[in-house]
Amino acid sequence: MKHIVASLLCLIVLSSQGQADQGAPYLKNDAIPVFSITSVSGKEITNKNMPKYKYTFIIIFSPDCPHCEHEAAEINKYADKFKEVLFIWDSYRDMDAIKKFADKYNLNNKPNVIIGRDPNFMLPSFYRPRMTPFMAIYEKNKLVKVYEQGAEVFDLIKIIGSK
Repeated sequence: MKHIVASLLCLIVLSSQGQADQGAPYLKNDAIPVFSITSVSGKEITNKNMPKYKYTFIIIFSPDCPHCEHEAAEINKYADKFKEVLFIWDSYRDMDAIKKFADKYNLNNKPNVIIGRDPNFMLPSFYRPRMTPFMAIYEKNKLVKVYEQGAEVFDLIKIIGSK
């Protein structure tokens, strides 16, 4: 009897989690969300003042996540293919850890990279990622694709049409 009750409770919890994921705001709104990020340089970047590029990749990451490190290394390796892409790297972690990550993967001095912290947790609230790296790809402010567990760099290159 205990196993039946435990199984039912587990099923109810899993069912409700699935419904919460289906309610993520990005599923109902395909525009870049309202956000404000404090970059590692201390500058405030918002959806209103961000640089204009053909594509915008929003990446929610954790500096100590091995998959995030792999994603950053691969994107950096093929940086010449992403000249038309604005990368917004957002983490909930402390700024020192984010700065170390940015330094390690050479993300600091690129005009098409913003890396920092979303102090109001607006992006995670909008996307509700379950793991990192989470990536949302926009073309001209319209959602093209979401990768809930990171993406292969060649899939990203294919999406933007680089050769």
